[in-house]
Amino acid sequence: MHRFGEPLVVEEAPEPSLGPGEVLVEVAYAGVNPLDLWVSRGTVAGGSQPLPFIPGAEGVGRAEGRWVVVRGAGVGVTRAGTYAERVAVPPEAVFDLPEGADPVQAAALPIVGATAWALAHRVAGVTAEDRALVLGASGGVGSLLLQVLRSAGVRAWGQTGSPDKAAFVREQGAERVVVTEAAGLAEAAAELRPTVVFDPLGDGFTAAAIKVLEPYGRLVLFGVSAGASHELDLRQLYRKAVSLLTYSGTIEPVERVREATEAVLAELAAGRLRVPVQEVLPLEAAPEAHRRIEERRVCGKLVLDVRATGGGA
Repeated sequence: MHRFGEPLVVEEAPEPSLGPGEVLVEVAYAGVNPLDLWVSRGTVAGGSQPLPFIPGAEGVGRAEGRWVVVRGAGVGVTRAGTYAERVAVPPEAVFDLPEGADPVQAAALPIVGATAWALAHRVAGVTAEDRALVLGASGGVGSLLLQVLRSAGVRAWGQTGSPDKAAFVREQGAERVVVTEAAGLAEAAAELRPTVVFDPLGDGFTAAAIKVLEPYGRLVLFGVSAGASHELDLRQLYRKAVSLLTYSGTIEPVERVREATEAVLAELAAGRLRVPVQEVLPLEAAPEAHRRIEERRVCGKLVLDVRATGGGA
């Protein structure tokens, strides 16, 4: 990444230098996330990354003779990331790959999986008595959130704006899929009478979520991909005693990141979670992967095969 807002390029880069206690990881696979796109636009960490910069906030590779998962400690956000053959990372960003876990799945899991786990268990505190509506349910977090909720015994519906994605959402564990934009959400989900709504969309979806929630319900806002601002009727919010809860993975303390990441890696190894990986692409396709995310052409996750490249990175 040479300039914010411009497409990524694949080229030779200097070998990473190890700081005190750091670990050198030979990267095999890197998960692709909206976070990487935001970093490339300069909207994360105030665009303070030194240019040129290597993105990639999660991945799987080999370090010191063992398979490891990489996530956290600023990797791909404030320091060089996993879109590279080798990366130097702090020890707190390294997790052992559980025995039996698929490396591609594990490369795609840490951010979306840990986010879904934190949203369900720490932020919303769901129980089997809840009825949940997951907005943007075809996305990386939404698709894992449906699985996490199902494991917790929660009745969950999923929302998508595309009829073509409805079958995919149902496959992730949604009891019912509502295909609607913000204007039709309250009517489409009224039968569920949700006690909790998970909202990565913002814009008019947040207002519609407040409208459809049951009294004393929880609205969990963790993104604004549909729009960062919208006028809300605050009377609906307070008259229904709705709790507005929020989550931002970019400011999560290290100990919370480790707790959530270890939890979902264990679920993956046990076969209770599976990341819907839409495609594994060569490293040269990183710009195309970012375009697909921007154009909402992804169901689940994309993964880069860092080894599948004709040149160094």
